Amino acid sequence: MPGNQSVSNATDIKALGMNAVSLSFQIPFDEGGRVRYPFSSFGTSHPTLDSSLCHIGNLVHEMKTAGLSVYLSGEPIYYAIKPGVPPFALNDGLVGTYTQELLGVMEALASTAETYKVDWLAPISEPDKYFGSDPADEFMQEIRPLFEQFQGKLVWQVAHVDETPGLRFNLSGYDVAGIAALGCDLDGEGGLFDQAIANVVKWAREDQVPEVAHAEFGCIGKAQDIPTALTNLQRWYDATSAFATGLFILDEPSSAPNAQQVVGTWLEDWVLGIAEERGLR
Repeated sequence: MPGNQSVSNATDIKALGMNAVSLSFQIPFDEGGRVRYPFSSFGTSHPTLDSSLCHIGNLVHEMKTAGLSVYLSGEPIYYAIKPGVPPFALNDGLVGTYTQELLGVMEALASTAETYKVDWLAPISEPDKYFGSDPADEFMQEIRPLFEQFQGKLVWQVAHVDETPGLRFNLSGYDVAGIAALGCDLDGEGGLFDQAIANVVKWAREDQVPEVAHAEFGCIGKAQDIPTALTNLQRWYDATSAFATGLFILDEPSSAPNAQQVVGTWLEDWVLGIAEERGLR
């Protein structure tokens, strides 16, 4: 919504040398883990799932008409979440109920994404963050047949928040393995995100996933040490730049705690530099 992020329309995005936009399709859950409507968030109100799908479809159409490619991802969110509160994971006891309720939503999302010709689609963004590792792995394979008619690219976006030894996700059947490197200056060389990038790239090769991309990249909260943040971002980018097929920069909502936005900050300069390097400006 205008004013919530430092970019809010196609013109803003293209001014950064970007050729694609990432859109979040929020899927509300209640205290019992059930999909819950009506639902309001970020200035929009949806009485039904169909209303929410219509809204996101119109937004996809608007962005594609402006010449941008579109990456659409589903995001679980508590139906009564308060402004300024980041989305949070479901309680373990609710995951089974919610993932079963999601099956009908996923089928409808697949149809909408194909109708509006979405380019990339993550059924759930970072499912391991919201559901836990094993339930996420099972869910992403269970729903894959529901997207057989979708002609765009299907994304398994990995949060990699679980550092359990032997962690491994089955990415088979997906078109893109998505990395979420969001440490900014909170992580360093050899840390969690270096390992996450290496793991996702390895899993993609083993599972014959044809593409790897940075599906969400940047900062959670403003960088306290900008030189460190720049060093980290550049290292994470360089680790995959020879073969990655996408880089989606996070522009945090102003309602987020200590939000790190893009336009008018040090991050804008870095983004513009990458766009120039890729011949997009």
